Amino acid sequence: MPSYETLCILHPELPETRVKELTAWMQKILEGAHGTVVRVDEWGMRDLGFRLKKQRRGYYVRVEHEASPVALKELERNLRLSEDVLRFLSVRCTAPPAPTPTPASSPAVSAAPAAETSGEEQP
Repeated sequence: MPSYETLCILHPELPETRVKELTAWMQKILEGAHGTVVRVDEWGMRDLGFRLKKQRRGYYVRVEHEASPVALKELERNLRLSEDVLRFLSVRCTAPPAPTPTPASSPAVSAAPAAETSGEEQP
């Protein structure tokens, strides 16, 4: 299953318990559609760059999850219908590049400063 990251901006006047309920609700939607939640980060209250629905601040919640495209579509549909969500964005995450193996017998790079080139050969 592909992995996704969904960032939600919630209404700033929500109590802390309602924010917890909304994050649990998002997890329940994903798990109900056979997805798995990898990580939930609550970034807290932050200033917005511009007003969203007459609000200058918002509560940020970031959810990393693995889900089918159908599950993501269902989550986004529910977020769109909720009045507590100011805005959201879902992004498909790519796998991190695999580290390239380094040869064990690689030549050491000398740390000596390079000689200035003035057109003459130096010994």
